Amino acid sequence: MENTDKQIEEKIQSNLKKDKNFGLSNIKTYVINGFVTLEGSIISLWHKTRAETITKTVAGVKGITNKLKIKPKQSELLKELMSESITNEKLRYVVDAHLSKIECYFGLVGVSFAIIFIIFAALVTPGYNPLVNTVSELGQGIAKTLFSIAFVSSGSLSIPFILYLEKTLLGINEFVRRIATAVAIISAVSVALVGILPDPENPDAFKVFHGIVAVNAFFGSVINICLYSYLMMKSNEYKKYHVVIGFATGFDLLLLLITLINPLVEWILTVNIMLWIIVTSIKLIRS
Repeated sequence: MENTDKQIEEKIQSNLKKDKNFGLSNIKTYVINGFVTLEGSIISLWHKTRAETITKTVAGVKGITNKLKIKPKQSELLKELMSESITNEKLRYVVDAHLSKIECYFGLVGVSFAIIFIIFAALVTPGYNPLVNTVSELGQGIAKTLFSIAFVSSGSLSIPFILYLEKTLLGINEFVRRIATAVAIISAVSVALVGILPDPENPDAFKVFHGIVAVNAFFGSVINICLYSYLMMKSNEYKKYHVVIGFATGFDLLLLLITLINPLVEWILTVNIMLWIIVTSIKLIRS
């Protein structure tokens, strides 16, 4: 005989309270027809995923909506760290919860550097016009050093941001999340490689190299943003505009291919990618 909603709720609360690595009792549980909603504030991502894991073990649970908010508190963190019973795994996650906000700033800082240096590069390049000149052409003129700094910094600094972002999307669709993260890291490396300055002694070889990494950067960035946006759409943590901006990059890429790499469309796609990273970074920093 299946447990009633009340029995399921009581069992979840009992398991949460007695778990030796968890022990938090301020989590509220609501059960309707076997579907559980978790609400309340916890101090780390580990506690959030641990609560969901404990809930899944209760017989009769058909689904879980995890609305727990991560709100680290200095006093609680100190208690955790000073506890004699703390495990190595728990210590790692407690420290991660306290320091991980730093990773969110990497995406914001990287894109900010890119915007500043790309604008400067466009302004100091004689006759440059985004209506007729591609973004890559900035790397061939007198401002090629500024172009290089923009892409090397943004590509490199986006990797910590990606690794933090994926942790906020745990438990939705693990296959999609892992594919998105793998593609995101490859595209971030490609973005950084786009910033490599041309080799005047081997111009043809450099064009081939630059073409490959530029394609990887654009396609990889759009694919991972769309995949992450799909996961965001399934999560309760993100607003609709995150998803809309993300999927808009896919539309921009399609338009870029249809127009045979129109410079203005390429610029729109570049700005859209940067906007998504900025909006997502700010959301993660404020959450």
